[in-house]
Amino acid sequence: MYFSIYYYTRGRKTSKMKEIYCKDCREKLPEDDKVCPNCGGKKRNIVVILEDKIELHDQIKGKIKENGFRRPVKEFKVGDDLYRKSGKWSHIKRHINRKDDYYKEIVKDKTTGEIIHKCEEPLSKHRGHGSAKYKRKSKDEQPHPQLLENK
Repeated sequence: MYFSIYYYTRGRKTSKMKEIYCKDCREKLPEDDKVCPNCGGKKRNIVVILEDKIELHDQIKGKIKENGFRRPVKEFKVGDDLYRKSGKWSHIKRHINRKDDYYKEIVKDKTTGEIIHKCEEPLSKHRGHGSAKYKRKSKDEQPHPQLLENK
């Protein structure tokens, strides 16, 4: 018995459909038939169709650099982002301006438009958030005193 299997996929493989055809006469067959009732052939073509839906998310970000500055003077990020606290996709707008000491970030729920997080402050005051968090060098080292005040 010979089998030819064709896969037609889109995205991840979640929903599945299987059809069996006689290889000689191309007649659609039930799964339990060992011989084609139409021509008596024993060769089969099995067509398996796997489908899934995919989501597309877009985001744009950029940096502006100037001579004499080690880090970018301005940064921005606008678009879809996975909000780690909820595990859901959200819309983010972030602007960082190191020259004018400015930081602004707005995170909105993508489905409802509700503001999840909003932060607008001088960049010099933006400490203890994201990558600006104090990191201990070793397990034995005590946490930063400012972190102990917030608990």
